[in-house]
Amino acid sequence: MWRRVSDLDDLWSGEMRGAQVDGRPVLLINVEGRVRAFEDRCAHQGVPLSQGRLAAGVLTCGAHEWQYDAATGHCLNPCGVTLRTFPVEVRNGEIWVEIAER
Repeated sequence: MWRRVSDLDDLWSGEMRGAQVDGRPVLLINVEGRVRAFEDRCAHQGVPLSQGRLAAGVLTCGAHEWQYDAATGHCLNPCGVTLRTFPVEVRNGEIWVEIAER
């Protein structure tokens, strides 16, 4: 199901924001004008990534410094895992995310 999450104007390029969408933690990231949506949980221990840092296209978990490519969700350090992604659309200046039913 597609859900409206935010206005695009509220998520500037280089910013991230955590949100709850149908009870699921979602992390929105604006990478050079392209919005991405990931599950807001580090693959390591489930810590919310929205509590971490975003700099130069790298998302860093605040708990144990795991790092992810903000454009793809692929883990950079250590390698071998990928964040769960959600489809995103920008419609008339609004960010919509598709959350599959459980």
